Parts: sequence; C-alpha cells; structure tokens
Amino acid sequence: MLAADILVICTPVWNFNIPSALKAWLDHIIRSGITFRYGTDGPVGLVQNKKAYIALASGGVLSEEPYTAFDFAVPYLKAVLAFIGLTDVSVVRVEGTAIPGLQETALENAISSIYIG
Repeated sequence: MLAADILVICTPVWNFNIPSALKAWLDHIIRSGITFRYGTDGPVGLVQNKKAYIALASGGVLSEEPYTAFDFAVPYLKAVLAFIGLTDVSVVRVEGTAIPGLQETALENAISSIYIG
C-alpha cells in the first residue's frame, strides 16, 4: 500500500458496516511508525499525497434519510484513512440492491454518479 499512488477499497455493507475481513486488513496496515506516528500534537498520518476511492454496495439506501444514521461504513473508513494521512477520498455507492424498483438501476446510478474531470 505504501508504494501505491492510489488506494481502492471495494466492499459490501454488512449490518451497516464493513466486513470483518476488511477490518482485519485495516488493523494490519494501521501501524505506529509505519502508517502513522505520535507527535507532540497527537497522531500524524504518514501516508501522504495519495488518492483513495471507496466503492461500496448495500442492499438499502444509507446515504439518504431516514437511514443515514445507520451508515457506519463510510464514516469509519474515512476516519481511519484520515488517521493515516489519506484525506483525498472519493466514495461511490451502489445502493438499493435489495429494494425492488431500485435494484435494477443501482449499478447504473452509481456509475453515473462518478465525476471524471
């Protein structure tokens, strides 16, 4: 990961959060002295000048009310990435994959939400 210029995390949302395997991977890369260090003013991320993309899929729609309070995945991922220095993070969501009427266009809607500029 340290040698890469771009980090891409693709994950489903399970029970409002990330799968345990992704959490375990994050636990392996968030290492004091390697991806962050403690300074006099607190932790300092050591993974600088990189872009991160988060692509996630969920059966429900967690990016809109009334269910935004149930979205623990994106805030958690953004927080841990910022902790190690990755602050340029873009999120693409494939939502509603289990909702009739939305599931047919969930992927298409996600792709159309991507801004390439």
